[in-house]
Amino acid sequence: MRLPILITLMLVLLGPATGVFGQEQENGKSSATESYTPVTTIDPTIPVDQLIIMVRPLTKQELEGEAKAWFDLLRVKSRQISAARLGVKKTNEAMSAGDVEAAKASLKAAQAVKEKAEAEAKKAEKEIVDAAQKELGVDGMVDAKKKSEEDQPKEEVAAEAPPADEQQTAEQKEAQVASKTKENFLADVSMLQDQRSAIAERLSIVLDSLQRKGGEVDEYRKYITAVAGIEVDASDFAATWATITGWVVSKEGGQRVGWNLTKFLLILLASYIVAKLIQRLTNWLLEKRLRLSRLAESLIARMIKNVVMVIGFAIALTALEIDITPIVAAIGATGLVVGLALQGTLSNFASGIMILVNRPFDVGDVVTAGGVTGVIHQMNLVSTTFRTFDNQTIHVPNNSIWNDVITNITANPTRRVDLEFGIGYDDDFEKAEQIIKEVVENHELVLKDPAPQVVTHALADSSVNIVCRPWAKTSDWWPVKTEVTRAVKRRFDEEGITIPYPQQDVHFYTKGIEALQSAGSSEN
Repeated sequence: MRLPILITLMLVLLGPATGVFGQEQENGKSSATESYTPVTTIDPTIPVDQLIIMVRPLTKQELEGEAKAWFDLLRVKSRQISAARLGVKKTNEAMSAGDVEAAKASLKAAQAVKEKAEAEAKKAEKEIVDAAQKELGVDGMVDAKKKSEEDQPKEEVAAEAPPADEQQTAEQKEAQVASKTKENFLADVSMLQDQRSAIAERLSIVLDSLQRKGGEVDEYRKYITAVAGIEVDASDFAATWATITGWVVSKEGGQRVGWNLTKFLLILLASYIVAKLIQRLTNWLLEKRLRLSRLAESLIARMIKNVVMVIGFAIALTALEIDITPIVAAIGATGLVVGLALQGTLSNFASGIMILVNRPFDVGDVVTAGGVTGVIHQMNLVSTTFRTFDNQTIHVPNNSIWNDVITNITANPTRRVDLEFGIGYDDDFEKAEQIIKEVVENHELVLKDPAPQVVTHALADSSVNIVCRPWAKTSDWWPVKTEVTRAVKRRFDEEGITIPYPQQDVHFYTKGIEALQSAGSSEN
């Protein structure tokens, strides 16, 4: 940090502000607007972070004076750029002029415009800087490096003609001089635009502080917008190329944008890595310490990850020099409207909370809820994702689940398998019961406790129905159901026990028909 800026910072924080506040207490009102001398302009290249510290304690009236001073610097710098660009136009006229005298006149006019604008800019900057130094009592305390740079001889903008061949005509010599002069003007434009961008940024910092304290800044911001950026003359390829390349290599242009983009991407990458680490740490803590359901663990961990990512994205936006304060304010202002528009979503949100609290199911459970049967894949605070047995993914709103019957098929470790076999009335039902008992008792996946039940259950229209109720682990329910059914069918076939089709007995009564036939014969 340079010495004058350190002194400036200390004096601004301890000196002028205290004096102004003392006047306000004595007189009841401030006269700072009329008598205040800007102090932050003591160095037009002051680092941005230091300027932010300097403007923070200043009052509205003081900031108005600071804004005017920085605006004056920006205005003269913009005029300087316009003069340099006008010089480029004049050199183009000189290069295209067929008359040597006309070319000399154009070059002379270009140089005169440039020198006048440069003199006015230096005069205005010196007055502003000297006033700030005098106000702070640091007259003559200029940075040694800056002083040494000023003491060095300046290179003249208009270069003398390069050594020319004797065969060259006067027109060719003037064209060479004009070409070299144009290159110098274009270099000046790039340098001045870089300086203008730096001044505009510092003016914006002062305006931000002034706006927060109730000042009017619209006109200043409109001017910044009007003069900001680079101007491209499509009719002059050399000027266009020099403008673009100058912006790319300038510290306040391409280098700054490139560095900001790099910081933006690095912050996003770091945020993603940190979010993933926090997600894993949260999963571990919830699993080891709180022992919540896997569904709740996953949801909480993902929410924390998303919050970290949002914070990281907001920080990344600041790396692009985007003010996120209006964005946050807009989100807060529209919160009520969004809440009213998303009443259904809020209802799903509340249902999701109730599901997490009551824990009717977890990830991996087979559940029937909301008209869907499938495996629970994941859940958020709006919907639950099911994976059906034919590999469909179905998203069911939490409200539909919570307001309906929830059947958790795999909640318990064991489950009963309900089977029913029908045999013919002419078959031995006791023998059929014995066959079924042998099948289920010999099956390796059927549990011994509770013991399986086999009992004749009903005398149906077409069959005698025998109920079989073995128990199995929940994970073995489907194999037990299918394998026992196949084994019983195979044994019934071997033992000659039939499984009848639905049938009906039809009875014909012939006595009534014979009586009708006899009556008809007697009439004849």
